Order: sequence, then C-alpha cells, then structure tokens
Amino acid sequence: MAPCQSWSELPKELISYIAKCLDTRTDVLRFRAVCCSWRASVPLPPKSPKLPMHFSLPVNDPRKPIVSAVISQTVVYRIAQPGFHAHPNRKSCFIRVEETEQENKFRLVNPFSERLIKHMPANFPKEINHLNFRVEELTKGFSIRLLKDDGSSDLHDNNFWTRKLKLASDFDSSYKAISISSGQLRRARLDTYTTDIHWCSLDTEVHYRDITNFDGKFFMVNIYGVILGMDESFYTLDEVHTSLEQKDWECERYFVESCGHLYLVVRDFLICPTLVQYNYTLDAFMTEAKDANVPVKFKVYKRIPSGDQRSRFCWVEVNDLGDRAFFVSTDCSFSFLTRDYTGCGGNCIIYVDEIDNVERLRKFEPIEADNDKEGLKQLKNGKVRLYNLADRSSAPLALFPHYLDMFWPPPTWLKWDQGPSNA
Repeated sequence: MAPCQSWSELPKELISYIAKCLDTRTDVLRFRAVCCSWRASVPLPPKSPKLPMHFSLPVNDPRKPIVSAVISQTVVYRIAQPGFHAHPNRKSCFIRVEETEQENKFRLVNPFSERLIKHMPANFPKEINHLNFRVEELTKGFSIRLLKDDGSSDLHDNNFWTRKLKLASDFDSSYKAISISSGQLRRARLDTYTTDIHWCSLDTEVHYRDITNFDGKFFMVNIYGVILGMDESFYTLDEVHTSLEQKDWECERYFVESCGHLYLVVRDFLICPTLVQYNYTLDAFMTEAKDANVPVKFKVYKRIPSGDQRSRFCWVEVNDLGDRAFFVSTDCSFSFLTRDYTGCGGNCIIYVDEIDNVERLRKFEPIEADNDKEGLKQLKNGKVRLYNLADRSSAPLALFPHYLDMFWPPPTWLKWDQGPSNA
C-alpha cells in the first residue's frame, strides 16, 4: 500500500483547480489558511465589490440638496461549532454583519432588519477567529446610509433611500445597480470620477416589492406578481412572466435562491382582502386588525426550464421544500438545510411580519427602537414567525426554541477562541 500523502504535498495544479471551484471570498480565505503550501498556491482574493463606497446623493431639501452617503454591504454567515462528523447534533447560528472600511472589521446587524445592533449582547465577543469554526456565507445585501457632517454614518438609521438595492455581478467594473425606491424601479450607475450616482426610472406605473441577481440577470417582481428578468449589462428584458396567481392581487413577494435555483415566496393577502391593504403613499401593507387576527397563507414558486423555445423558463408552484427552510424579509432572504439539527424539520418559512398598523399611524406613535438591553423588538412582539407549508399553520418563532437559537441571541460558544484573531 502506498504511503499516505500529506495534504500539503498535493500538486499545485490540483490546489489551484480546487480553489477555482470555491464560490465565496470567505471559502478562499479559509482554504488558504490550511497550510503554507496552499497559501502559496492560491492568491489572496480581492475584496469585491469595493465597499463601503462613498458618493453624493441628491435629496429633496432646498437647504442641503446634495448630501454624502455610503453604499455598505451586509453578509449573513452560518457559523457552526467544529467537529462536523463527530457531533451530528452540533450547535450553529446565523449572524449578520456589515463590513466597514477597516479590513476584517465588522458591525453586528439585527438579523430581522437592516439596523445595526445598538445594545450588544453581553456574551458577544469582540473578536471571532473564523478558523475555529465552520463558516458558510449564505447571502449578501446592500444598503445606502447617510453620512453625518463629520463623515461618520448614522449607525442606527435604517435604509431611508431604498427599499432594496442590488449591485450588478460585475459592479467592480460596470458600477451598475438596480433599486426599488418608494415602490419605483430604478437603475443606477456610479460615476467614480465625480462620486455622483445617476438614477433612471425604469417603471413608475406600478410598485415593485423585490429584486435579486441570478444567472447573470436582475430579477424583479411587482406588487401584482409580474416577474421580469433583465440582462445586467444592457438592462434589456430577457424574461417576462405574468402573474402566477389566478387573480391579480396585491401581495408581498420575496425572491429566495436555494440549491442553485430561484424561488419566489408569496404571502397571499387574497385570504384576507378586507383586513390588509397596500398603501401606495407609504409603500407598505397596512391593517387595522391586531396581528394575531390576520390570517396567513404562503405560496412558493420555482423557476424551471420550460422546454419552450419562445419562453425558455417558467414558474411552477411547489408545496414541499424537503429538508430546507426559507427565511424571508424585506432586507434579506436565504435558505438553509435543517436535517442536521435535532428538533428542526424542513418545509417551513421563517418570516418577518412587516404589516404596519393603521392605529399606530393615527396616533403618530413612533416605531419602537430596533433593539434594547432586553433583546430584539421583532422577537418580543411576535413579529418573527414560522409558517409550516404542510399544515399551513403560523406561530411566533419564540415557540420553536431550536429554530430561535439559530438566530438570537448569539451562543456562548462563540467565545471559544484559540490562536490569533482573523475576523
């Protein structure tokens, strides 16, 4: 029998080939950290896109018509304890962070909104050595924040300018983006010389609810369920899909990428047409009912090849997600595998109930602080919920401790640390 070869002695060509198959910058960094020979064979991946990025932004304020702003990036990571094979019931969690201009420096973000955490959990470490854990990058998001006069950003302000922002896959060279602002679909290009951003409306006739990148295209869906697929480079329409529901109705819609496929999750308000209405001025769904009195129904559609030369793809309804679960919100959406966790079955949707209350607006009551020393407001008021696709039931996430532990609070084992800090 031939002697066992060390990992460090693998051929350089094989190491380079494996590195090219890695999907994210995080994976490449971890790959390079295995040993000196691997690090020497694989170059350090560039930070892409080049964010945070500063630019000038026109606003409707005669006293200060131009303000400074910054495009920032958030990333959702899944972090698991080491010992994948030794501990099949291992603990893991999701954390969402915003990248800063300092290399390997991040700010913790509320997993259920785009706001930064104001009151850090007592057990959360100041440093995390990601080489001590199993780290998986799940999704990225982008936002625009205003800058104060001293050049710092308002860490606790939400994304005032856009409902959703997506950058082109080749943003480093094209500086192209697409956004939803006050329901309107807009395209943008950043001028790197003047630091101005040029906006152009694509559709002002109907409000849009979500946008995403997939397969070299921007995908967008409007409030009535019409899906458009647009080439990222030329902003030309490649796909047009009419409403997937039998009746056009104002519904909330979220794109989710899972296992190399694109899905559309629809919260169907046709089940309660007199309880929930869309407010075009506020770009939000509103209700006068108490949250518990609003019925919940979700549908899930999957984009698949159609076999038709004229329309190469179609969307079909799926009723079973298997051993996967979807998380959806205005700010970010992703899917994850549940079979590795005791007490966590698949075929469910974890969602943030973002319906606003008319009574709160009538009384001019401010929205609660996003988080305080007692925890996150969305968990305290039951706004984060779990929907079971099998029996169509919905309940607060707090009633499912195995799922809740994945999101909040950060686990105590994150303090475990050996060796130098890398993140």
